[in-house]
Amino acid sequence: MIAVVTGTSGFIGSRLVDALLWRGWTVRRLVRAGSRVVPEPTPIALATPATGVPVVRRGARRGSRTGETPVPEPLGTYETHLVDFADTASLVRTRALEGAHVVFHVGGVTKARTDAEFEAGNVAPTRALLDVARTCAAPPRRFVLVSSQAAAGPAESRERPVAEDDEPRPFEAYGRSKLAAEAVVREHPAGVPWTIVRPAAVYGPGDSDFRAVFQQAVRGLGIYPGSRDAMLSIIYVDDLVDALIRAGTFPSAAGHTYFATAEDASWRDVYHAAATAAHRPLRVELDLPDWLLTAVGHVGDAVWRVTGRPSLVNGNKVALGRPRWWLCDGTRAREELGVTPRVSLLDGARRTYDWYMAHGGL
Repeated sequence: MIAVVTGTSGFIGSRLVDALLWRGWTVRRLVRAGSRVVPEPTPIALATPATGVPVVRRGARRGSRTGETPVPEPLGTYETHLVDFADTASLVRTRALEGAHVVFHVGGVTKARTDAEFEAGNVAPTRALLDVARTCAAPPRRFVLVSSQAAAGPAESRERPVAEDDEPRPFEAYGRSKLAAEAVVREHPAGVPWTIVRPAAVYGPGDSDFRAVFQQAVRGLGIYPGSRDAMLSIIYVDDLVDALIRAGTFPSAAGHTYFATAEDASWRDVYHAAATAAHRPLRVELDLPDWLLTAVGHVGDAVWRVTGRPSLVNGNKVALGRPRWWLCDGTRAREELGVTPRVSLLDGARRTYDWYMAHGGL
């Protein structure tokens, strides 16, 4: 099986690449030209003298020199293609999409200052990929767009989570751009069978957005963005990756949209899970008022304009945090794709905390 994956230097994309390699897939990573950091997949890789294409070494056993239990290396191979999504010709030259079984379009932007920047980061690359797919002699057999719950908008109540057939109600720039990318996928004349996956809030090893929660927890603090009783649907990254692979390989998933979620939790639940993972009690818990969050968002936007570096807390992130019920219904994915999340919030928090501590601490 051959997969094309975008966003491979990111949190979800890198995890997806590793999972595909372990399953024996050939992975073609599309990396934006000019990217400062291009992490290699976890498996050991060598370059073949004939082609220079990175290939995972087969048959190696890890742990044999350290006394650890030997673990077989993944069976898959990977290639890295540098591309410019603003230049369709660069995508055509790579021929990466030719003969691919699945394109997993994970890449995109979650932080931008204007609607135009979100359009350039989320909508235009989606269109470019499908434009190229249309020219392939052997076009991809499936195109999986990793969208977001933000494309659908929040739920109106705790009792009525958003479902796939509900009218989308995005209310900020990021969600609108993701919904626009979905429209491109549905309406594009390439004719490639597609599946759209809308993840709920995703956390796990390597995530940056939830890092602040753990940083507070190790200090015994719970500073909640609004109300501690506000609720969100949440999913551990490896459970999301399993859902994505199912969405890309189940024939019945073609032409459908799915929410990917594991469980619903309050912000209090999330912070307490992080504190439990860190073996620290929360000594101070505060709900930040909306006026203060708005002010912090404005400061983040101002710093961004001056430094040119995106701030973790900005106006768009504050807007996303205002709704009380970021809840979605995962019934369709469970019934049609057999998506069964295996990692609970507490277990996922422990794994995430351990990863942070092993990679520089908090």
